[in-house]
Amino acid sequence: MKVQEYILLIFAAISFWAEAIAPRVSQGFPYESLDWPTMPDISGSSPTGYDKSSSSGYDKSSEEDNCNEDSCGNIYKFTARKPNGQNVCLQQYVGKVLIIVNYASACGFTYNNVRTLSDFAERYRKCGLEILVFPSNDFLQNIGGDIAAEEFANNHPEFEVFSEICVNGRSQHPLYRFLKNKLPGACNAKPIKWNFTKFVVDRNGCPVQRYAATDSFKDIEDLVQELLKDQRC
Repeated sequence: MKVQEYILLIFAAISFWAEAIAPRVSQGFPYESLDWPTMPDISGSSPTGYDKSSSSGYDKSSEEDNCNEDSCGNIYKFTARKPNGQNVCLQQYVGKVLIIVNYASACGFTYNNVRTLSDFAERYRKCGLEILVFPSNDFLQNIGGDIAAEEFANNHPEFEVFSEICVNGRSQHPLYRFLKNKLPGACNAKPIKWNFTKFVVDRNGCPVQRYAATDSFKDIEDLVQELLKDQRC
């Protein structure tokens, strides 16, 4: 047999062997099982989906101090940071009725919400209502970050104003994860849909109702009055 024929036989054997084992290799290592990098979870996050962990409004190293949303029944184990850097334990609001709202300075809802919530604070704060304002740029309408938040706090002492946070996505503040799990929105959707979503919390620190930015202030006031009915206003 000629050398050329030996070479052809060797190549044929190699081709047959490779063709036989290829399906087994493919079946043994399907690409779906590999741990490929994934895109950031932007469902219910800001329109651009970017990670704003640097402005999340809380120290991730102390997140273990916050309670697990599945085991905690109220907000009192959570902490939040003021624009001046002071950490505040929400336990200081024990016995208060709360409205917790995500604020944005340049939103079309800003003027009406600030005016109406300020009126609520004037009328009901002496009865035990506190309004906790959390600036958030998740919808790209909050300008100035913590510097603007501190100025807003100085101009509106009737509110409890905190540092800018994320209310959706991977960098969301643990308080908002808890609130959304307790009170999903329309169609059982958890993400905050827009600025000025409001959570009403009773005197035991339990979230009782969630309101969208477009919901009636009259409905919110009726609920607040009901929760405050044990006090003379």
